Amino acid sequence: MWEQRRICIARALYEHKVRRVLEVGCGDGNILSFLVAPASDDEHPITHLYGIDISADALREARDQLEPTEQDRRDLRVDELRVELFHGSAMASAAPVTIDAVICSEVIEHVQESEVPALTHAALGVYRPRLAVFTTPNAEFNVNFPALCYGTPEARFRDADHKFEWTRAEFTQWAQSAAEYYGYQVELRGIGMTMRNAAEGFVPCGGCSQMALFVRQSEDPKEPPPGCVMEPCPELVPFADIEYPVYAQSPLPDEQLLELVLDIARLVADAQSAFALSDLWSVLEVRHHFKRRRALQTWLLDNPLHFAPTCQQEQQQQPAQRYALVSA
Repeated sequence: MWEQRRICIARALYEHKVRRVLEVGCGDGNILSFLVAPASDDEHPITHLYGIDISADALREARDQLEPTEQDRRDLRVDELRVELFHGSAMASAAPVTIDAVICSEVIEHVQESEVPALTHAALGVYRPRLAVFTTPNAEFNVNFPALCYGTPEARFRDADHKFEWTRAEFTQWAQSAAEYYGYQVELRGIGMTMRNAAEGFVPCGGCSQMALFVRQSEDPKEPPPGCVMEPCPELVPFADIEYPVYAQSPLPDEQLLELVLDIARLVADAQSAFALSDLWSVLEVRHHFKRRRALQTWLLDNPLHFAPTCQQEQQQQPAQRYALVSA
C-alpha cells in the first residue's frame, strides 16, 4: 500500500511540474527518498526537497536514508538536487522556504481533530503552494480488516496513534470546505482499490487510502478561518542540508560529441542501423552532455549527414522518435 501511495503522490507532483516540494511530517523520509530519483520529465525536474517533522529520531533516519550513495557519486545527476530537513512543528506561522508543492501524507489522522483546522491553515494558508497533496486512511475500508472490528463497539483504528479516521464523506466535506475557503480546486482520488490475496467477502468501498489534490486558483493571502486557533510555535530548526553530486564538466567539442553519439548509436542500433531516441537517451553519458531530451532531438536533426528520422511523424510538431544511421 505504501508503494502505491508514494507512486500516486509522485505522479501528481510530476503532472503539475513542480520543482520545490515540502513534506509536512516527513518521518523517516520514505516519500522524500522516493522523490530523489530523477523523473522521466527532464524538462521540469524537482530540484529542492524539504521535510519537516517533530521527531528528531525520525529526522535522523530520514537524513541517513537521504545521504547520497556510492552510486549517486558514480552516476552523477544531470540536474541539481538539494534536500533540507527541519525539526519542529509544521503548524508554523511562516513558511521556512519558498515552495511549489506541499505533501501531507498519512499525517492528518495523527493530530487531534480540534487541531485539523490549524494544520490545514499551515498547509494551504501559510505555505500557500500551487499544489497540495493530502492522503489519509479511508475508515470504510477497515471493514476488510477483520481484526479492526469495523462497525462494532470494539472497533479500532489502523494505528494506535491515530486520533480519528475519516469516511469518504467526511474526507470530502473537509477537502471541499478547505478548497472553497483557501481558493483551491480539489480533486479526490482513491489509492489501493483492491487487496492482494483478498479473502472471500471483500467489500469494495473506495481506496484503502484517500487522496485530495488541491490546485491553487487564487493567490490572495488567507487569514485563519473562524474558530481556528494557531498556537505559538517555536521556529523551525534546520536539521540537515544535503546536496547531491551533479555532472559539471565542460561541454565536449563538436567533433568529440559527434563521435561519442555515433559510437553509442551503433551500439544500440538494430540490424537495419535504426535506433530509438529513448535508447540513446537512456545512456547517462548522453544525458550528461545534452541535459534535455529536446536538445538531443534538435542536435540529431541538425546532423543530417549522420542521422535521419526513419518515418514521417503524424503531426509536424511531433519530434521523431526513431532514427537511422546514414552511414553505419
